[in-house]
Amino acid sequence: MNRLLYLLLCISISAFCQDRKPLQGQIVSGESAVVGIFVINKATGTEVKTNAAGNFTMPAREGDMLAVYGTGITTRDFAVSAATFAEQPYIMEVVVNAYELKEIVIDKITPESLGLVPKNQKQYTPAERRLKTASDLDPQMGIGTMAGVSVSADAIINAISGRTKMLKKALETEKKEFAIQKLNGIYTEEQIVNELKIPAEYVQGFLFYAVEDADCAAALKTKNNELAKFKLIGLAVKYNKLIADK
Repeated sequence: MNRLLYLLLCISISAFCQDRKPLQGQIVSGESAVVGIFVINKATGTEVKTNAAGNFTMPAREGDMLAVYGTGITTRDFAVSAATFAEQPYIMEVVVNAYELKEIVIDKITPESLGLVPKNQKQYTPAERRLKTASDLDPQMGIGTMAGVSVSADAIINAISGRTKMLKKALETEKKEFAIQKLNGIYTEEQIVNELKIPAEYVQGFLFYAVEDADCAAALKTKNNELAKFKLIGLAVKYNKLIADK
């Protein structure tokens, strides 16, 4: 009995597949072939995998439904029709899924992180660097001594010429410019005009006036923006009075 059932099953499968013929297909995404993707004939359960050119071959007939699936693509079904066999190969286009990165962390690039300078070494602004160069003591090039320390020729000449004094002033100016930049981060020019009631033509003058104030400068240095705002309100009252007294 079991043998008879086996023979009937073989005959049924043979009859089921006799009217199917090889279908040449190719899986693409745009103009690129999709490699290593599975194609299954839902009517027969036959499954194949695309090769390096995205091609595959499998038995099929009109009315069959082919499903394309795999990692990185959106599963899609294709119905087999008479026109399907007219194409050589039959092009089946799928959508490749884009993977979204949860988070990208980019560390701040600094001379220290690049290994150009030792860690924790003081970093100088352009004005600080110029002043340091002009004032450096160099035992190797010393031509005189001061308090028992050898002083470079350039340091002596710069001191005599007044260049060091000029560079110190430049450094102070740079510090004020940095402070003004911080103030602009706390109050916009429009807010200074509308909220602090400073006339538009006096805004820049008010900013220089504010960074001259020791308490305001200290608040900016410690990044205490709330205290800096409080100081600016009081300074605005004083500055407006100065304008009115002119």
